[in-house]
Amino acid sequence: MIQRLIAAHRILNREIRRERTRRAPDRLRLTQLKKERLAIKDRLFRHFPDAAEMRRVARLALGQMRHA
Repeated sequence: MIQRLIAAHRILNREIRRERTRRAPDRLRLTQLKKERLAIKDRLFRHFPDAAEMRRVARLALGQMRHA
């Protein structure tokens, strides 16, 4: 589940960057994407309240996803 949340967070980051680089960014879409990203981050912090621990777990999960 943690890997799915991290993957969803990364996808949302990409979408936010993509929307920002458009000639006329859609502010409503950006707001929705940011809210979704924050909700995922909140869910991750429920599992790992310590930010350092969450980053460590995220790095491990990303490494596993790259090798899969």
